Amino acid sequence: MLELTSVFLFMLFGGMAVGCALSMIVQRNPLYSAISLVGVFVSLACLYVTLAAPFIAAVQVIVYAGAIMVLVVFVIMLLNVETEVRRPLRLRYLIPVAAGLSFVLIAQVFFMLFFVGPVSSAPSNVGLTASIGAGLFTEYILPFEITSVLILMAIVGAMTLARRAADIPLAARSADSSGAAGSPFTDPINDSRISGSRPGLTEIVGREMAARAIERLESRTGRGQGEET
Repeated sequence: MLELTSVFLFMLFGGMAVGCALSMIVQRNPLYSAISLVGVFVSLACLYVTLAAPFIAAVQVIVYAGAIMVLVVFVIMLLNVETEVRRPLRLRYLIPVAAGLSFVLIAQVFFMLFFVGPVSSAPSNVGLTASIGAGLFTEYILPFEITSVLILMAIVGAMTLARRAADIPLAARSADSSGAAGSPFTDPINDSRISGSRPGLTEIVGREMAARAIERLESRTGRGQGEET
């Protein structure tokens, strides 16, 4: 009876995972695709519970279905991604490749179901909170600490880059609004000192150069028309 219940739960949650994955691929709206991906993560967490791995199931829900998917949905809504527009299919050779890989995956599943012997039902502590914590803070303590230091360095670097990007436009606006004679921004077309300007002002200098070039072109065009008349 217990074995039949396990098989039923595996088929149920496995079918839910496959259905949500297909829905994620078929959906035209990226927000609906993200919600379908949440369904895939929840179904996998339920499968982990049936395999007596509650810690992995909790991490699956908290990290993937929680934090990462919230970040994905936030980015989709921030970028205001519209419904996908159909475009002509260019890589047509990928269709038979995908069909072949699907056939290989189905053949592998049938091989494991009918030719591999039954798995031993002896109790195991793999996937439990105690075994993962013991392995994480004893055998794998050095990789864990290195990973934490790398994450901290990435956070500090991201904050530094964001602060520098926020400070550059303020300095650029103050330098551009001063308009003092001898400033490297007074004449960006003829002044050779523009090559020594500070980094990050490329956009402002480019706009100023384009505006000066348009003004000179219009003045030359108007002068040429006046001479013709």
